[in-house]
Amino acid sequence: MIIDISHHHPVTNWTKVKNNADFLITKATEGTSYIDSTLLSVISNCEKLNIPYWLYTYLKKGNELNQCKFLVSTCESKIGKHFMGYILDVEENNTASNISKCVEYISNLGFKCGIYTGYSNYSVYKTVLNNRPDNMFWWESRYGKNNGIYSSKYPCHTGVDLHQYTSNGNLSG
Repeated sequence: MIIDISHHHPVTNWTKVKNNADFLITKATEGTSYIDSTLLSVISNCEKLNIPYWLYTYLKKGNELNQCKFLVSTCESKIGKHFMGYILDVEENNTASNISKCVEYISNLGFKCGIYTGYSNYSVYKTVLNNRPDNMFWWESRYGKNNGIYSSKYPCHTGVDLHQYTSNGNLSG
């Protein structure tokens, strides 16, 4: 199981998370000034318990490249050996050209990286997604009924690496 957490989804028992999650994805930053209040705790606990983790930035519309640079400058001195890479969370009708610049920047840092989009935004980012570098995975949300149960009636676009099919899931801990 993979979990996506932030201050909205606090971890209450890190041992249970370690025993039940393959890895976790957590919000690190948003815009050019917000740092998630749980970031340091998440990194510390992941490193202590050997939990692989990804850090993402929620990209507001406009100035996206500076937002990516803020993510990296905020996190680079804090990450450890269980850090997997950075993810771009693209949900604000950002322009494809701005996201393309972010993809280029983030993919050249020497880590694996990812991009998160919603199913309905595919046409806007199709070129960016289809030309993403080899070290970048694509994570797409398509909920269908969003009842916590996967349904093959709501598949993702071809080429998706990670399908988020609900926002109603939970994990002990």
